[in-house]
Amino acid sequence: MTDSSNTDAKSAADPSAKSGTATTSSDNGSAGDSQTEPMRDTHFDFQHKVFSLPGAFFCADPTSKDPVLNILLGDLKAALAFPTLLESFQIEQGSHDERLLEIVEQGLAYVKQIRPGEQIPGELLDGRASWSVDDRHRRVAKGRLTMQVVSSMTGAEMIVSDAYQLDQLVEDPGTQARLKLALQKLAVKLKLNMADSEQYLTDRLDDLAQELSYIEALRDRFKHIRKMETNFATLITVYRTDRVFCSEINRMQGLIKKPLREYDMIFDQADAQTGEIVGALKDIHATIQFIRKIRDDLRTKLLEWEDLLKGWDSVMMERSPRLEHLQKATYRFLASRFIETTVWKRGG
Repeated sequence: MTDSSNTDAKSAADPSAKSGTATTSSDNGSAGDSQTEPMRDTHFDFQHKVFSLPGAFFCADPTSKDPVLNILLGDLKAALAFPTLLESFQIEQGSHDERLLEIVEQGLAYVKQIRPGEQIPGELLDGRASWSVDDRHRRVAKGRLTMQVVSSMTGAEMIVSDAYQLDQLVEDPGTQARLKLALQKLAVKLKLNMADSEQYLTDRLDDLAQELSYIEALRDRFKHIRKMETNFATLITVYRTDRVFCSEINRMQGLIKKPLREYDMIFDQADAQTGEIVGALKDIHATIQFIRKIRDDLRTKLLEWEDLLKGWDSVMMERSPRLEHLQKATYRFLASRFIETTVWKRGG
């Protein structure tokens, strides 16, 4: 999965290139359904001169998480919150620029930075993702669907996510023959009375595989959060003589369990949506909308972790000021989001 704070904004400028494939029928057939009203604007074409200042870009404020416009005023770097921006530069309520600022706020859920003039993220335009996936994620998604269709002939569908196992199963010489028979059976179940029903179903499976490839990419990236939990256990050994450090690590081990459970449940929902392949294909537009909603929810959550994940992916598991700084930042992150609170009520 291509996922970088330095490339997010650039990739948002050309979502058709980022998807890695030509536009599929899922893009054309279901994209409009995901929006209650088609968005007329396609680019952040602001009109006020403040948005054309050198180095202007939008991002979320690191502390408040509110959207801000970053600009250069001579040697001064300024980060303007939107209420201040609207008032200071007399941007009227309901104006073109004010409406685009609302879209910027929504778009920052999917990319870390937005620059004036760039294309609006695909999630807001037509439901497409504004980030790319690797071919291996497409292979996993297509392989998993293939095996679901093949196994559906037996009446006991199986969900397979392990990449190695999928490769072995899909490459089996009998798989394609069984797939052809399964597609014929599916056509009957779906009451498809067309001459090219097999090709139609093949195309729909390709559509689903393209959507699910983003789930697979996110699943792959979320494994790095679970690796953090493993790193915590390693650090207790590395810092075994530092009681304060180990005490904080113990609390971090407890805090990270909550998001891990939450994310596992979301991935289970995505798997269940296509676990019964007949139902998934019967209303493919609703299926794609559901997958995209899960994709966007997971993507938003992942962006919050990304800076920490990059740190843990590159740090050595040995005593160092860098590791200790990363541990402190991770502790603050976990404690501010996942600490369990208890509300005490007086008895009646």
